[in-house]
Amino acid sequence: MSPDRWLVIVLVVGAALAVLRLVVGHLRAMPDARPAVWRTCVLAALTLASTVLLYRGLLPPPVAVERGTLAVLTAGAGGLALPAAEVVVALPESGNVPPGAERMPDLATALRRHPDARALIVVGHGLEVRDRDAVDGRALAFVPAEAPAGLAELVAPDHTGAGARFEVRGRLGRIDAARVSLMDPAGRIVSTAQADETGRFRLDATARDAGVTLFEVVAQDADAREIERVQVPVIVDAAAPVRVLLIAGSPNPDMRALRRWAEDAGLSLRWRTAFGGGAGVGDAPAFDAASLARQDLVLLDARAWDGLGAGARASLLTAVRGGLGVLVHAPQAPSAALRGWLRSAGLTIETGRAVDWQPEAGSDDVARLRAWMGPGSDDAPFDPLLAGEAAPTLAYLPLSGGVPAHGDAPVDMMRGQAVGQGRIGVVTLADSWQLPLAGRADLHAGLWSGWAGTLARAGDVRPPRFAGELRMGMRSMVCGLDADARIHAPDGTTSAPVPDPAANGCAGIWPGVAGWHRLEDASGSWPFLVRAEDAASGLHIASLQTATRVLVRASDTRPDTMAATRPGRAWPWLLAWLCVTAALWALGRARVGRTQVPTASRSA
Repeated sequence: MSPDRWLVIVLVVGAALAVLRLVVGHLRAMPDARPAVWRTCVLAALTLASTVLLYRGLLPPPVAVERGTLAVLTAGAGGLALPAAEVVVALPESGNVPPGAERMPDLATALRRHPDARALIVVGHGLEVRDRDAVDGRALAFVPAEAPAGLAELVAPDHTGAGARFEVRGRLGRIDAARVSLMDPAGRIVSTAQADETGRFRLDATARDAGVTLFEVVAQDADAREIERVQVPVIVDAAAPVRVLLIAGSPNPDMRALRRWAEDAGLSLRWRTAFGGGAGVGDAPAFDAASLARQDLVLLDARAWDGLGAGARASLLTAVRGGLGVLVHAPQAPSAALRGWLRSAGLTIETGRAVDWQPEAGSDDVARLRAWMGPGSDDAPFDPLLAGEAAPTLAYLPLSGGVPAHGDAPVDMMRGQAVGQGRIGVVTLADSWQLPLAGRADLHAGLWSGWAGTLARAGDVRPPRFAGELRMGMRSMVCGLDADARIHAPDGTTSAPVPDPAANGCAGIWPGVAGWHRLEDASGSWPFLVRAEDAASGLHIASLQTATRVLVRASDTRPDTMAATRPGRAWPWLLAWLCVTAALWALGRARVGRTQVPTASRSA
């Protein structure tokens, strides 16, 4: 309960007891000594008036004030017309100070020096992180400066696995007919794309060995002139290999291709192929709860599932609820029993008629295709004749229901569903073994690695989550840390994140140098890249404008009366209370309105 509420309760109770005392004293007095009724009523009224005036003196009502306007100049404000405002202040990043503007170190200082400012007009690229909390719900308007040509958005994965395909998406601003390229650390172009009408693009590449590396996004205009080049940090985790159990109902080419994929990807593989009549080959463990708990992903075809007994099916579903991932390969329509089992797990699917699909083969340039596919291996070296050659056409049954998987495949080729702590998926692609047979093992691995990564059991260790730009001299937030976390900078210094009690277990960091930093706590070590102050300026400007527009929308939800009022003056109320209380005291002491007792009675 607030202090204001407690004050009301105390005053009301005190006034009620005082009035009750007056009424009881009046009623209990002897008839010949009872005071006049008007006297008791006046005393009660003065008591109530004194209580109300004391409350108003302690908590004076708010009064309307004239709204003050403060213009705040930020980076990029040069050249823009100054808005009509009572006071103009310039923050450090605004550059040259125009005549009449006051230089301020931050917005909080400006508001302390101008406490009557109730409305803000931000001019330029927007407020930095240090100034956003100072807005504190005030009315806010934003006059943005024109952003430079180049990258305005860039989204890349924080972490990826070795050999996995990753995607880089973004948006360009003020470049017509722009073309974007993704270059690997060796300077080779691995992916190119033409930006659409809104400037958006999508690039992808393959991560190699575990570690940290830097790719680059290069933006060019219609005349092939380079407009901007921005680094993209790629962190390839050296995680423990995924434990995969591969079960086939009969020998088939897909089984052989999947075994080769698992071995090349470094997965911990155990497998079994059934021959019928209880015979089979492979090193797969027994299909029971204990064995399934030691696996991360079970990949089996529909025929193998049909061969499972009721106990094995129940154990499989129990293991999924405990965190296991299951991917059922069903190139033919699933049986009624399989559909029922999936429905009991929460995944209801329907299949359509088979359709053809041809994977995107990639670049027809030999150098780009080599950068895309890698150098190959001793038994399967890179074949330059694959450049420009179309990939094989495959068939699949379109699926409906469940949640589609992200990736290069059609959205209706694989559908999945979370079940408890695990996941179940169904894929209907037929004859994917033709891809590695045609020399495109990379396309085959990209498909199955993506599906496996979506469904496999999640690891116990979660990397920390960063919020905001990781840029030198700027505050960023990191969440999911232990109390003993430390940050090691490239210059050898070590710092500790500063916990923020209002940020749900997150902490603030202020990198002082650019480059690769390392965050360590009891659960592991994670690298992250801090950009220099002048690097990727378009991304920084876009983030400032986006954050400032969010503040503008938030300020609109606050009633104007809250920002246009202030507490009133207390002394008039307290003076009135003093006068009424003095009158109450004087009347209580005076004999006016009291019954006069005869002289004889007094002498007796």
